[in-house]
Amino acid sequence: MNSKDQDLNLVKQPCAALPRKRREGLSAAWLITRAWLVFAVFWVIFDVIFQAFPYLSSGSEVIYRSKLNQETNGSIFPESSNARRVLVFGDSEILVGFIPEYFDSLAAADGLNYYSYNSGYPARGFFVSQLETMVQRKSGVPNILLLTVPWRPKQESFNLFHPLQADHDIADRLFPFRYLIRDTFSFLITSQGHGGPAKYYRESRLNDAKMLQDRGYYFISEQSHYPNDALPEDFHLASDQPNAVVMRTADGDSEELKELNRIIEEHNVQCYFVPAYTRVGQLGTPPKSDQAFADFLHHHSLCKVLGPDYVLYPNRMFSDAAHLNREGAKVYTKDIYELLAQEVIDNKNAF
Repeated sequence: MNSKDQDLNLVKQPCAALPRKRREGLSAAWLITRAWLVFAVFWVIFDVIFQAFPYLSSGSEVIYRSKLNQETNGSIFPESSNARRVLVFGDSEILVGFIPEYFDSLAAADGLNYYSYNSGYPARGFFVSQLETMVQRKSGVPNILLLTVPWRPKQESFNLFHPLQADHDIADRLFPFRYLIRDTFSFLITSQGHGGPAKYYRESRLNDAKMLQDRGYYFISEQSHYPNDALPEDFHLASDQPNAVVMRTADGDSEELKELNRIIEEHNVQCYFVPAYTRVGQLGTPPKSDQAFADFLHHHSLCKVLGPDYVLYPNRMFSDAAHLNREGAKVYTKDIYELLAQEVIDNKNAF
């Protein structure tokens, strides 16, 4: 082969390779596009099923989503009422422990006009972002804010293995149906003890409607396995620490704290930390007041502390190891009201 033919081959080889590279590039692009199309189709299918059958999810998830929808898109306080608005945040202990209607009746007996709402979330105690959403609606601004758990701590620096502190919340928004298959099987199994799937589905829908009617209060009957929804007096867990006292802690540098202070100041909200609760024998008796946390709030927050960090109740007031039955909820609600009433008397402030 002469030098001229070699030169021609050198020209032809890259020219012949270009179409193949283009085909490979187009093929890869088509595979990626097809994968996204398949993902989008499945996302839409699961979301349609999820929206069409909301009560297939676990009871706690149904209640959580229903509350978020009510607080974000509905009205939790009456717009035309002159009642003082009381908003209670917390986790599932507040969900089952604070009865707004009973709280308001106690206030009415003392000549006070209150309208309260229970914003306790199952398995979720953080609240500032939701409070911010609620105050954007005129009917969602409280006069009195009651808290049992502090705000989220300051977000840590970027971590490759845990890049987002609120990744659970983000996953809820992007893939609300991600537990649909698991929950559907769980629903079908549980329904056998409730008269079948159709009857259990109607029961779940009625429970959700009752929660909304009760202004956020919800009794977690699914975890109650004892007669009269009351633990036996000798009930205890291996993890109980009857001599341990757990005190509140919080992060003074948290961005959520800054946002909470802004909301309180801008909307003239009175904010109080009130006791949580636990079983007698689960933890030790706390001091009547947590002076260290009160001092912390004095320097970092616009909230105050009322009472101890938690109160102790006997087993008969609990329906399971962590949650009050209705009898216990009435006692707890009354204890919270009396702490607030004492604050009124001591400060001569009718809130």
